[in-house]
Amino acid sequence: MFVSDILAEKGSLVFSAAPQATVAQVAEQLSTRRVGSVLVLQDNEVVGVISERDLVRAMAQHGAAALTMEVRRIMTTDVVTCDPDDTIEQVMMTMTRGRFRHLPVMRHGELLGLVSIGDVVKARLTETQVEADALKAYIVAS
Repeated sequence: MFVSDILAEKGSLVFSAAPQATVAQVAEQLSTRRVGSVLVLQDNEVVGVISERDLVRAMAQHGAAALTMEVRRIMTTDVVTCDPDDTIEQVMMTMTRGRFRHLPVMRHGELLGLVSIGDVVKARLTETQVEADALKAYIVAS
């Protein structure tokens, strides 16, 4: 199974914020949309990602003052991406090594979507069930 299979099922909707948005605005967006991260876009280019973990770090470091800071000051700027042709296993390894739960899907500089660890686990479970069902059918047919 590939990242493109996940996007075909879940769609390409990506929530984003501008670099000058406040941390409070992004926190509200994360809460309202019930997501764990948003991409930070400038002129349709991914310049960062801000996750719940980034918010917690900012609050720990700056206290309540973090809420008025611009996202550009606390976002992760070294954004790791994946390709729609990457396998689920590749993406799982990338997420595990990097210790993050969201990957923008890019091809030739174009943002195609975002996959989360939840998306990847769901896809892997589906793949495992299909394999198990095929093995059961093979055994019964033998």
